[in-house]
Amino acid sequence: MNQSTWTALLLFPVLAQTPSLPQPNSNGDYITPTSHRTWVVVDPDINGLNCRWSDNVPQAWYAPNARWPNLEIMRWPVVRRFPTGTVLTANITPAGFATMTDSRGLPWLKVSIGAENRICLVRANRRFIRPR
Repeated sequence: MNQSTWTALLLFPVLAQTPSLPQPNSNGDYITPTSHRTWVVVDPDINGLNCRWSDNVPQAWYAPNARWPNLEIMRWPVVRRFPTGTVLTANITPAGFATMTDSRGLPWLKVSIGAENRICLVRANRRFIRPR
């Protein structure tokens, strides 16, 4: 066997395990559950991309028995703003998925913002973020 054949055989298992990038629907929403962890902010707003969180969410939000408040996330306070080009790391706790839906059925990305599973939520839409 030549070198390119060996290279292909060695890389095939790695390539076969690489998950495909999330694809948005026709509205630009990333509605398919994804465990993709690295995203980049593409929102051109000079004020940055809003990341929201509510003090009414339990501290252990990831616990199976956590009681979440009303999921009208667009009404929650902005706790962070991420400028265009910021690389975000999605939190896939607890079920292995990076997104969740609000009361309207729209997807939000759980963004890690610190230790102890701290997160905030950004809209999971291609106008604001893209998988990296």
